[in-house]
Amino acid sequence: MLRRLLLAGAILVALAGVYFSGVNTADTAASPPSIRGRNGTVLFLTTTANGLSNVHLATSYALLTNHPSLEVHYASFARLAPEVARISASARAKNPAAGSIQWHELRGLDYVDAAFRSWNSSDGLVSPPGQAGLDAMLNTLEYGVAPWHPEEHWELYQEVAKLIEEVDPAVIALDVCLRPAMDYRFNVDRRFVIISPNALSDIFSFHQPYAAALWKYPSLGSDLPFPIPWSKITTAIWERLRFVLWVVSNPRLLEVRAYLRDKGVQNPLDLAAGPSEEQPWLLMSFPEANAPLTRIPPGAVICGPMVLDLAPAEQQDPELVAWLKRAPTVLVNLGSAVKYTEQRASAMAASFAEVLEKTDVQILWKFRKSGEFDDGFLKPIDKYVESGRVRLENWLNVDPPSLLQTGDVVLSVHHGGANCFYETISAGIPHVILPLWLDLYNFATTAEYLGVGIWPGRDTAPEWHADTLAKGFLAALVGDESVSMRQKAKALGAVAATYGGRDRAAAEVARLAVQQ
Repeated sequence: MLRRLLLAGAILVALAGVYFSGVNTADTAASPPSIRGRNGTVLFLTTTANGLSNVHLATSYALLTNHPSLEVHYASFARLAPEVARISASARAKNPAAGSIQWHELRGLDYVDAAFRSWNSSDGLVSPPGQAGLDAMLNTLEYGVAPWHPEEHWELYQEVAKLIEEVDPAVIALDVCLRPAMDYRFNVDRRFVIISPNALSDIFSFHQPYAAALWKYPSLGSDLPFPIPWSKITTAIWERLRFVLWVVSNPRLLEVRAYLRDKGVQNPLDLAAGPSEEQPWLLMSFPEANAPLTRIPPGAVICGPMVLDLAPAEQQDPELVAWLKRAPTVLVNLGSAVKYTEQRASAMAASFAEVLEKTDVQILWKFRKSGEFDDGFLKPIDKYVESGRVRLENWLNVDPPSLLQTGDVVLSVHHGGANCFYETISAGIPHVILPLWLDLYNFATTAEYLGVGIWPGRDTAPEWHADTLAKGFLAALVGDESVSMRQKAKALGAVAATYGGRDRAAAEVARLAVQQ
């Protein structure tokens, strides 16, 4: 059995070597593109998913306020237009010299709408971590990587190409999940930059020496801790090799690639190409908030948290900020995609009851239902809701990072999304992470490794149980472990501030936009 496993592993390692041979490892100087574009002009091309586009929106805001002489364009789907308009208005309020972003609406099917044809809702993304959920995770990932049908992908590719030629920007800032635009960068000699919220270890594990991606770092969606125990190395290798095999053999990806190649597109759906001096990546992740890496490739620009907070919280929602001042607050914000099933809502409410009985905190709970069910789940905390000690909000009318920066939030409970993770890191606040899918599990593992957070219910994920949740919340709020977490979180927040965040990213984009 062991010999067969080793043989299979050797074959898959060879496949990995072939596929990831395109990973850029050479430290070469950048050469200027043959098509320079209009000097001082920037075009952002993104999806509408908040978890992906917020770093671009934050960077565009910093461009307007810090580099008002630049001409900034933004192209995405209709759903994002109001947010782009808000960015422009906020920038002008901060700096009267700032211009407005010129908006371009993409006509094709939005990434979110295309992917949800398969996922149906965010519940369709949910899968257990590790080997138990590997097949489900890869089925989900198939439509995350290639949500569009081949014909739709090609139409968006053409639309993107036409728009770039019309705007003629000096630099184009891309979202990794807008794959038609990512494909186009290999087919025209222009200046591109990728802005990504993803963790360094998720992006660059295959850049590490000694095939460390296979045995040192947990694979996407893994439940393995970091460092990986020796007893789990075989599991780690198997999970990673399953992912590699999927990348090189998935029928849907092969179909889309073949269709696009027939249309003359070079390197379609290239998931291996990393940053280079010619096409740098601006990254929200930074080494101190990540599993340690031996090598970060040339072209990777570490910016730190690019958070989207456009004004102090008291300016955005003074009434909510006044409520925050009443008591130390636990912010429960599971991002824009997560909705609560009745089971999860009941487990969460029951856990809150124990926390509220044993501490003096109050809870701000961003809550949206998945499906129809009555409010019976609130019974354990009815008295706290009535007294105002628990506050439920369907949506927050304030940028979450602004709330975290008030100093009134003592614990951030989130789902492990990149934005929530780095917003909490930036604020120097401990985490409780409740992941449900894909890389959310990896961020939960990282928080525990860094000593700044807890993943309660690792053994039962993605299912929640009230007693496990309550135990995790209390551990982060009271006792010796909570003191250590607060100290480490505060120290890490101070480190995050040294990188510059969205201002650093904007400065790099501005530099590329005015290069001669």
